Amino acid sequence: MGVKSVGRKIVKNLFGIDGLSLFVKKQKKKIYSRIYKQKYTANDIVSMMCDMGMKKGSNVFIHSSMTEFYNYNGSVNELIDCILDVLGDEGTLLMPCYPKNKFMLSKMDDSEVVFDVNSSPSGAGYLSEIFRKYPGVKRSINLQHSVCAYGKNADFFLSEHVNSITAWDEFSPYYKMCQEKTLIFALGLPYFLGTVIHCTESILKEKYVYFSNFFTKEVKYSYRDYDGNVLKSIFLTHEFERKRNKKKIVKKYFDKSQFHVRKISNLRLEMVEAKYTLDLLLDLAERGITMYSKPDPKKFIVNKKFIECNVQEK
Repeated sequence: MGVKSVGRKIVKNLFGIDGLSLFVKKQKKKIYSRIYKQKYTANDIVSMMCDMGMKKGSNVFIHSSMTEFYNYNGSVNELIDCILDVLGDEGTLLMPCYPKNKFMLSKMDDSEVVFDVNSSPSGAGYLSEIFRKYPGVKRSINLQHSVCAYGKNADFFLSEHVNSITAWDEFSPYYKMCQEKTLIFALGLPYFLGTVIHCTESILKEKYVYFSNFFTKEVKYSYRDYDGNVLKSIFLTHEFERKRNKKKIVKKYFDKSQFHVRKISNLRLEMVEAKYTLDLLLDLAERGITMYSKPDPKKFIVNKKFIECNVQEK
């Protein structure tokens, strides 16, 4: 039994908590709730988001951790309503909405329906799940990284995701966010950057051996579409453990004027533009720089550049 396994077992036996990270989060919350006393509302959060660039007509993608909203006075619905009021009829609000069972890929039977676009709960947090049920919200068909959206451009972002072979290819909402000016907010998730970062791997998988290794496993699954029909699909994923350090990349390479940070009570808010983020990560990748420590990029770099694939033109 490894050190981590032993640690998890000890924590579970002593505190009844299954997992070291969950234990750390609970202890952090106990400490921070004593330090940070300032109360805030949905209007306070949205006002700060507007100060960071959100406005009428914006496309806004939100990642969140509601466990970090220690002193929030209000409901999740109030927060969603306040954001939509700012965006207006010309804006679009998006959130990740991947199903919880996407983490069970190795146990899937492609004859079993593992994703129902209308009813599978979101595994991307409480805010995302409430948003999924919000009147008028639409959802993309994609087991690996489904997205929910409400607003003028919802169909544009979501409608082709069902055709994606990787969850971040040209048919995906994530890629389209980089084509249409989209603001990515992280609420309570320091240095998160957003799922759009994986477009880097998808775009470069045919060019460099390093990135092709992120898509070596084909997963077949069955899903239920908007009309209740059961259909089959596939996607490509990886077969290895990934480790990355986004904080290091942000601090070393991101233009400080492009990485916006605000704080209200204990809650940290961050915002970056999707296009800026992807363009920068692609530029770094062409120079042999990636946020990953596993798989180790050094094994795939020759003269400061990733080994190129020998891809023949069709």
